[in-house]
Amino acid sequence: HIGAYQIEAGGDLISFLDTPGHAAFAGIRERGASTTDIAILVVAADDGFKPQTDEALKFAKKAQASLIVAINKIDTKGANVDRVKQQMQERGIPPEDLGGEVITVPISALKGEGIDQLLEMIKLQAEVMELKAVPTGKSSGVIIESQIEQGRGPTATVLVKKGKLKVGDALVCGTVSCKVKAMHDDLGKAVKQAGPSTPVKIVGWSEAPTSGAVFETAKNEREAKRIAEEEIEERQKKEEQDRLEAKSGGSSLDDLFSAIESTRKTNFNVILKA
Repeated sequence: HIGAYQIEAGGDLISFLDTPGHAAFAGIRERGASTTDIAILVVAADDGFKPQTDEALKFAKKAQASLIVAINKIDTKGANVDRVKQQMQERGIPPEDLGGEVITVPISALKGEGIDQLLEMIKLQAEVMELKAVPTGKSSGVIIESQIEQGRGPTATVLVKKGKLKVGDALVCGTVSCKVKAMHDDLGKAVKQAGPSTPVKIVGWSEAPTSGAVFETAKNEREAKRIAEEEIEERQKKEEQDRLEAKSGGSSLDDLFSAIESTRKTNFNVILKA
């Protein structure tokens, strides 16, 4: 689960995507890193870099997001900030006080120490990067997560990247269309519109869209459905073509290897009632 929420810091709004740290959620962390402008890598002062930390760093580098390191648990027994900084140096992300360029902020999430400084550093980094977005016109953005809710049907939390998203807008996301029936902010409050970098939950999808996919605004609901249906047909044609190539032995050695690989994959169809 990716928590998407917005806070106010000194008159400015900052939107956060909070990805879980457990090893099982690598895909979610990768999506989170590719959606953000600034990635905050949280490293425990007592544990240092763990395999998941290195993996999150790899995703942030791949997404080319600007990096800030927050060294957490500085109030814990066995905390060693200098050791974490040394580990950063070894990984090619040297902190500022060791001659590097990576902003590093020691914090205690438990006691709230260093949080104000971290927020200031985020704002400063955003200024340096000159992050700008177009706040008017047709909206587009990315799906953070989606689900089917009882009484609401398919819903999706989205992050607006540009333009202004409004209730009543028609959206298309791959094979899924939507007429925005309602929108709610991170506190569950109903909102009529959302600008860039605003996370909102949208009600009104034909199906649950794929997390990480991009949505665009269509002219109207009919147009959105038409684009989605065309995309379904296009994908079905491609799947049929791939199957035929696999049966005929493929047109090249690469096709043959991919056909072999696809036969090795095992799919289990499961209905979970819980």
